[in-house]
Amino acid sequence: MGKRSNFIKVPKDLYRTIDPRACPPVLPFVLSEGIRRFIEPCYGYGDLPGPFLRAGLDCVGRYDVAPRSTRVIDPVVPLDGRELTAAHLNGADAIITNPPWTRDLLHALIARWVPLSVCWLLFDAAWKHTGQAVELMRAYCTDFVPCPRLIWIPGTTQASKDDCGWYRFDRAKSPRQATKFWPLGQGPYVRLISGKNSMGYAACQ
Repeated sequence: MGKRSNFIKVPKDLYRTIDPRACPPVLPFVLSEGIRRFIEPCYGYGDLPGPFLRAGLDCVGRYDVAPRSTRVIDPVVPLDGRELTAAHLNGADAIITNPPWTRDLLHALIARWVPLSVCWLLFDAAWKHTGQAVELMRAYCTDFVPCPRLIWIPGTTQASKDDCGWYRFDRAKSPRQATKFWPLGQGPYVRLISGKNSMGYAACQ
């Protein structure tokens, strides 16, 4: 997965979002902008949505090019993310996922998704410093929220050697608007939601 990883590359970039530290940094941002419904177009085994669901959000679309989840409660529609359309959003406010990090595929997915919806995407932090990222960052990236180095492989305790974080892409971004690079552990305080009952406050710690 990383430039310096010793792990054998996983087919289809199926690196699972199993580390409990992955989602808390971005959750306050998602809630503060009023996102309540989202889709997960790279669903895999269904590891990522849990923290968002527990915060009161609703996952209204689950898609994957090769669905792995067999839970009846979480039906996954077979779909290549490059074929996602507005109809697949089901009224969602955002696309939230850990996409494949392979550059050609990642870029194709960003180009396909951003015209459809606000996107919060989890992938490597180094990408934003590369030449191939310049146009996409300038045109669409409003925020970058860093994460700790995460564990991606089930059954291991070794974190990745590469930093990662959450990129927010929005087609409404002004070309003159600078991307906001948030320090690790900083973010807005927001009230979590769960139907009609609040669940307290969340913030990046």
